[in-house]
Amino acid sequence: FMMLDYYDYTGDQDFLKSRIIPVANDVIRFFENYYQTDGSGKLVMHPSMACETWWNCTNPMPELAGLHGITRRLMGLSGELTSDQDKQYWKAFQAKLPEIPLRETPSGKALAPAEKFEDKRNVENPELYAVFPFRLYGTGNPDLDNAKNALEHRWDKGDFGWRQDDIFMAYLGLTAQAKENLVARSKNFDKNSRFPAFWGPNYDWTPDQDHGGVLMKAFQSMVLQADPYSEKIYLLPAWPKDWNVSFKLHAPHQTTIEGRMKDGKIEWLKVTPESRRDDVVILPQ
Repeated sequence: FMMLDYYDYTGDQDFLKSRIIPVANDVIRFFENYYQTDGSGKLVMHPSMACETWWNCTNPMPELAGLHGITRRLMGLSGELTSDQDKQYWKAFQAKLPEIPLRETPSGKALAPAEKFEDKRNVENPELYAVFPFRLYGTGNPDLDNAKNALEHRWDKGDFGWRQDDIFMAYLGLTAQAKENLVARSKNFDKNSRFPAFWGPNYDWTPDQDHGGVLMKAFQSMVLQADPYSEKIYLLPAWPKDWNVSFKLHAPHQTTIEGRMKDGKIEWLKVTPESRRDDVVILPQ
């Protein structure tokens, strides 16, 4: 999935053909060969785990969302970049993938860690991997309530370390929650260290690079999100209107977006190349 992101940003066709497609096909073959199919021809991913948290699963969300994501993106590649054989293989495998798992919550249906899951031993929220990194749910996509309900009823919460809550909130357009988590994360530091950016130890150690990585990703995603399944670029999808901001960020297809927002209004915006401007969707807050 990250390799496909690299292709979207660089347009490196040689890398796509020589590295990305062969690796993607090998990843797909592993799942196809390791697991059996049921009577309806769908993969049954069992035994499996959902991250390090749920230890006895069938059809775990991270793997399933990832496979849905990469096959959808591969199928979206233009014909001259792929072979008919590859396209047929991806289509056939796509048909074997079970649906994204859901569960019932007091707020309604929500993304689930797996189709079946039990034996909880850690504090990740694998159900939300369909939001990030695989971005099947989020800004501009349908069924957002399934993802928002999953966030509301997640088993574990926090704004420190490798936890991705802030990123999930940004991709779901939950501006107030993303802001609150981001501020709390920014204030976190190791009181025994000289440098404020030596966050930690949180879950593991000091300095905690994961803490800063999530901070940066959440911060940038509040300003700009590029949909990996379309040409759309969403601007300010989770940015508080009471925060002024100047930015210059990269987007797919060698695009840069520069701008400035003050007092809740965009004062200046530059899209390079200009031909990509129609793909930019400015979301009101």
